[in-house]
Amino acid sequence: MYITGIGRTKFGNLSESLPELAYEAIYASIIDSNLSIKDIDCIIVSNFLGGPLNGQLQLNSMVASLLPDIHIPIFRIETACASSSIALNQSIALLHNFNNIMVVGVEKMTSDLMMGPTEAIAMAADKEFDLSNGLIFPASYALIAQQYMRRYGISHDVLERVSYINHKNANLNPFAHFYHKDVTIEMIKNSPMVASPLNLFDCSPLSDGAVSVIVSNQKRSDRAVKILSSNFVTDSISLTQRKDLTSFKAVKIASKNAYKESAVSPRDVDVLEVHDCFTISELIALEDLNFCKSGQASQLICEGYTSRNGELPVNTDGGLKANGHPIGATGLAQIYEVVTQIRGEADERQIDGVEMGMTHNVGGVGGTAAVTILGMV
Repeated sequence: MYITGIGRTKFGNLSESLPELAYEAIYASIIDSNLSIKDIDCIIVSNFLGGPLNGQLQLNSMVASLLPDIHIPIFRIETACASSSIALNQSIALLHNFNNIMVVGVEKMTSDLMMGPTEAIAMAADKEFDLSNGLIFPASYALIAQQYMRRYGISHDVLERVSYINHKNANLNPFAHFYHKDVTIEMIKNSPMVASPLNLFDCSPLSDGAVSVIVSNQKRSDRAVKILSSNFVTDSISLTQRKDLTSFKAVKIASKNAYKESAVSPRDVDVLEVHDCFTISELIALEDLNFCKSGQASQLICEGYTSRNGELPVNTDGGLKANGHPIGATGLAQIYEVVTQIRGEADERQIDGVEMGMTHNVGGVGGTAAVTILGMV
């Protein structure tokens, strides 16, 4: 199983429409792969909010409209913020039927919306118990942060460090939502409170954007990257059904399965992309993925272990925090970055000697967790 081509748009508050974003990413991935669009046997579309925000469903047919005279199976997958990683997983499962499958993640979250984005995003949370009590996502992750900080005795300074590192990485990524934004620790520390203890710079932005990845059952070029493992696990949707708010069980199981399937261990991973929708998520991810023991992630971050020049560079593209979070495309953006690093094509943000990378993509508050491991052919 190989990744043959990748393509993406810039992330941010963009003027392009939903179909325009999708087309740009599709075109870029075809150019990157050296394939023809007629070599694509199937397309999987990842999107979360096309219906409530853009008034557009049946995105499979919308994508077909962008590709005249191409009549192949196209379908859509939705698992909230993990949608595109699950779409990638399902493309792999279908490679026994098809030779080349395109996975397209796309989201339009700003301008001319059918409803408020906060209300729409909240649809990924439990309606009966959580939303009815006002528990939207910033509040949910604030509760998680409170529990984690109390249990392990860390201060908000650690979260500020996470935000700062991600913004610095984004300054080296021309596609990133905050590519041109210079951020200081003082700006992060003094930003407005959103839900205590999380302030504005603890939260990922609303982003427009699209990513396209082509998966093949054979090595199509010398730039192909091998898929060593793709695993996902589902857990309960409501926080009221969780015994521990400082860890996501689905992530632990998915990563354990991925390590076993790929026959690698955490020490083999050269670059890591984690789902830092809120800064506290990065700490929990490092622990759930077994890069350190519970409560020790803050030490890794403060000692520079996760920085671009550290032992395990994390979110070299800026992560959800600063690269952006166009929900239906987020997981594929992580894949895009790891592929780019393995190919040695990341320009200023390139990490030396990358042979293997991992992505960690979460839907809801740990309700869906996907872990993918990629390696050099």
